[in-house]
Parts: sequence; C-alpha cells; structure tokens
Amino acid sequence: MESQIQNQSKKRPHIWAIGGGKGGVGKSVVSILLALGLAQHNQNTVLVDADLGAANLHTLMGIKSPNRNLNDLVSQKYDSIEDICVQTPISNLRLVCGASEILSYANPQFSQKSKIVQSIAHMKADHVIMDLGAGTSYNVLDFFLVADKPVVVLTPQPISIQNAYAFIRNAVYRKLSRMAHKHPSLQELVRMAMNPKNEDQIRTIANLHETIRNSHGEKAAERLMETVQKIRPILITNMAKEQRDGNAGRIIQVVSEKYLTVHCQGVAAIPYDPLVEKLIAQMLPIAALPKTSRALANAAAIAKKLIS
Repeated sequence: MESQIQNQSKKRPHIWAIGGGKGGVGKSVVSILLALGLAQHNQNTVLVDADLGAANLHTLMGIKSPNRNLNDLVSQKYDSIEDICVQTPISNLRLVCGASEILSYANPQFSQKSKIVQSIAHMKADHVIMDLGAGTSYNVLDFFLVADKPVVVLTPQPISIQNAYAFIRNAVYRKLSRMAHKHPSLQELVRMAMNPKNEDQIRTIANLHETIRNSHGEKAAERLMETVQKIRPILITNMAKEQRDGNAGRIIQVVSEKYLTVHCQGVAAIPYDPLVEKLIAQMLPIAALPKTSRALANAAAIAKKLIS
C-alpha cells in the first residue's frame, strides 16, 4: 500500500496516522487536538476514524448519529470518500466516520484496505489524519506504515512506554516481512528475528543486517536498511503532568535508534488537561475546548512545527 501513496501526485494530502500500543493512551483525543491545531492554521484537514470495529471519533466530535461512514465506501454505496465526509462545526475540518456496526470490517481484506488508502490519497485536503485502532494488528500497522507522519502516542507510565516501543518494533518487522514476501528464505530470517529469544541471537536490526549480508549478500542487506530507515515515527507523550514526563518519548527515541536503527522525526508532549477529561466524561465534544486550553495550545504548536 505504501507504493500506492508514493505514486500519487505531489498535490495529494499529507497523511498522518495516529497509533500506539494498547488502548487508554488517548490516541483519539490526540488525533482531534492535532486536527484542530491544523485547522487553526488554515489547513484544510480531514479526520478519518480508521479504528475499524470500534469507531467512536464521531462521538468525541459531537456528532451523535452519522448517516455515512467507511462501510458505505467499502461496500460501494458511494464512489468517493469525499461523498461520505461530514462537515464539523469547525472551519477547515471534516470527518470521515468509522465502521463499527459491521464487525467484519474490523478485519478487512487487503483490497478493502487498499481502496481506503487510495481514496484518502485522492482527497481534496491539505492533511488527512487517520485515528487508528488499538494494538498492533496487521490492519493497524499497514495503515500506520503508509503515513507521511506516523505518530506514536504514549503516556508517561512505564507500561505505556514499553507498549509504544513494541508498537514501533512490530511496525518495523511488518514492513520488513512485506519487503521480503517474494523471497521465502529472507522472509524466514525476518520472522525468526521477530522473536526476541530466537536461537541465532539476532537481537537488533544491526544483527539482522549482518546475518542477511552473510547469507544473502550485500544488496539484500542494504535493502533491509533502506526499508527500516524509511520508518520515521513522531513520538507524542500525552497527559504529561510534570516536566519530566515529557522525557518518556526520549527514552523510546534512544532505544529505537539503538536496537531498531529507527530515527524519529520528532518528540513532543501534550500536557494533562482536566477539562479534556471532563468533556469526555460528560459526552461533550473535544472541539468545545477553549483556546486557552494548554493541551490544545501544545497540540497546535506541535502541528505547526511538523508542517513548517
């Protein structure tokens, strides 16, 4: 699916994918805050609820009963993703609602995922932000890997830091596995390396690079490194209560470079805002946040930095 994006016109929208480890880190809230920040900077932005099977972005945006969603695109009820976009109360911000009512789409076929990706790449927008599902299923990782700006959301909690690193590691090996799918012996090496306790003691991407160079030659080894180095995640620590909490992303940055040879595009933090929690508890839209909100202000600053 990455090649489908790369082959599109330069005028295509910048695609963001908001992922992370397990649920509870606030991916949907961060997706909305970044989208609001982009909209504030007069960027034509579309939010896409790509949490197939558990869509709730429309609720957080204050839209109770959307009459169009991704099901309608995949089932060919509508020909274009533009036809299922819902205008939000926010200027420069539209929403594509998810498909939670048909559980089969929680595990779509490759052709269905490709159709969604192709449709997004043709959207008339400056930016498209995909709010991904929780975990590291192939569906989540495939959407994450097509993004120009792949964002990994975490919280300062140690378990969240571990989950975020595991997410990046799984994304790396998913991309390598797809790269090697036409070469069974090479793919078998990648699969073996995915197990951190493998018998050949391949513990890092550097180890895997050396093993492949010895078994398959320099060209195959260099292709592996080129594939890995195209993965450049953005790390956002959400709900940071203290200044030191912002260092959570730095930990992942260092470990990712050491063990995965992955270099991050950026590391940032969004402070804890009790008003966000209050709005969610009262089922009120996140867009109701005042401009004085620290979380909103930080997200807008992050968005501005990432597009400048």
